[in-house]
Amino acid sequence: MKQLKEIFGRKTSIWLALELVLVTFACWWAFDPIIVTSYVNNLPLGYDTDRLVRFEVASKLSHNGRYEQLRAVENEEESLLQKIQQMDGVEMAYPAVNSPIGCGIYNMSYYLFNGDDSIQAEHYGFTKDDKMFEAYGIESLTPEVPTSELTHDCDWERTIILTRSLAMTLFGTIDVAGRTVKTKFYGYDEEKGDFDWLTTNMPIRAVVEDVRSSRYQRDYTILFVCQSGPRFNVPIIARLRDGVDAQRFIEEHQHEMLHDLVTDRCYVRQMRTLSEISNKETEKYAVSRQARRNLFIAAFFAINLAFGVFGTLLMYTRQRREEAGVRRAFGATRWSVFWSFISEAWLLTTISVVAGCAIYFQFATTHGLFSHFLGTNGASHYWFDDFGTHFLVVSVIVYLVLLCAVLIATAIPAWRICRSEITVALKDE
Repeated sequence: MKQLKEIFGRKTSIWLALELVLVTFACWWAFDPIIVTSYVNNLPLGYDTDRLVRFEVASKLSHNGRYEQLRAVENEEESLLQKIQQMDGVEMAYPAVNSPIGCGIYNMSYYLFNGDDSIQAEHYGFTKDDKMFEAYGIESLTPEVPTSELTHDCDWERTIILTRSLAMTLFGTIDVAGRTVKTKFYGYDEEKGDFDWLTTNMPIRAVVEDVRSSRYQRDYTILFVCQSGPRFNVPIIARLRDGVDAQRFIEEHQHEMLHDLVTDRCYVRQMRTLSEISNKETEKYAVSRQARRNLFIAAFFAINLAFGVFGTLLMYTRQRREEAGVRRAFGATRWSVFWSFISEAWLLTTISVVAGCAIYFQFATTHGLFSHFLGTNGASHYWFDDFGTHFLVVSVIVYLVLLCAVLIATAIPAWRICRSEITVALKDE
């Protein structure tokens, strides 16, 4: 209490505290979207992108020509797949019927029902006997169905594979293989002869480890569904052998892509690493252009205010040179004087940041926290979905950042003052 009276007994300290409260409010406004966006962008996909390469397959035929020669096109694309599997450094490859997992938009949404509640899942297709799960390295959690057999014995649009979080949300356990789940999706109704919402019970083949849905589609989680039917121009995803660098692999096989990965009707037009695709997905969809502009303005404003506080603290500490000289003349050691400066700075910052966060709390309860990535999907829940946890985490980060800035701005002049001779510190006095 005595130390508080000494601190706030100085007029300069009061103004400094008010400035810190303002900076706390500005930093909260700036750091909140930065922290949440950075967290979402660095969420693991659930598989290793470093060893995955995507081969973009194109056709030399027109759209109608591809359908007219469908069987020949499929056979040639199968030969491209075989050529890719035989390339040096390739461990396995498979034809991907969707965008890379966690990137892009998938074909169809499913509603899975748990009593009266439903969870919306994004359809991700796999074909019978392909090597999708092995290529991505997605682990099966169902002992009787190992990863290598996940795509065996599946029925078109009738067999589904759940992720861990989806199974836990629906059933409270991952031991659900062989059970059925009520689903609703938009598909072709053979009785009506038209597309409509269809409700059916679908058998669960297995449960696999979690993989992340798209960054910008928090309301969805991934649902793996057996898929069939004619395919052409389907990209091929290859898993490289352990120790093979994906970018170097692409550079070394550019010539092979132009001359060997070509048939009469099809060719590979591009090779890209899944890391590159994922990074571009982040840049494109992480936040909107308007959100990025607001983010830049807020960060610029907060940084300028932080520098202002830094400069104010430097001058504030230097002005107390005479006080340090007097205390040392009465027997105080250099370290005791130095730590008194530091403790006062810590106490002043703590009180100011608490006050600033309390003021922002009033603003947040009416205007909300950063919510670009908030979703309503119960199978995909993160710390920033909860208001209390969200507010506490960002407040702690704001406090630590400001505390570091204040302590550095105080310690530099305080240490110089304490190292100077008493006569020098007292000469103006």
